[in-house]
Amino acid sequence: MRKALYVGSYDPVTKGHLNILQRASRLFDEVIVVVSASTAKSYWFSADKRVDMIEEALKSEGISNVSVMAHDGLTVSLAESIKATVLIRGIRTIKDMEYEVDIATLNKTQNSSIETIFLISDESYRSISSTMVKEIAFYNGKIEKLVPENVSIALKEAVKKRRSE
Repeated sequence: MRKALYVGSYDPVTKGHLNILQRASRLFDEVIVVVSASTAKSYWFSADKRVDMIEEALKSEGISNVSVMAHDGLTVSLAESIKATVLIRGIRTIKDMEYEVDIATLNKTQNSSIETIFLISDESYRSISSTMVKEIAFYNGKIEKLVPENVSIALKEAVKKRRSE
């Protein structure tokens, strides 16, 4: 059984992420979306909320061989513990590629048997990033084409909360 992890912060999940998941789900028997924590980021949504949003979006898209979990720790350690042999990374731009190659190289130092596979974003999703989606949402821009409907609703609620603080 071929099992792969697709790790990211997903704050929030975008249509670009879902495109990568749709394609990865055809390549692997099982794909696990791992909502990770990063010491370098501050989040709009809790890990549990991000997991819920992804699960709802997957259900809406009809993607069935993908599960979602939160994890705080080294990705390679998680992969070892659940016997995943592949890490999937989405690439939007050359900047992403440079960053992701560095991560893949460092992951190899931790476990040389775990491979990283890069999936290039479809052209229509290359400009979408979670950071930019939050910026657009904060200034009341149109986000409906960038994120699933459930995420659009959650973002609008998060903006209201942030503006009232």
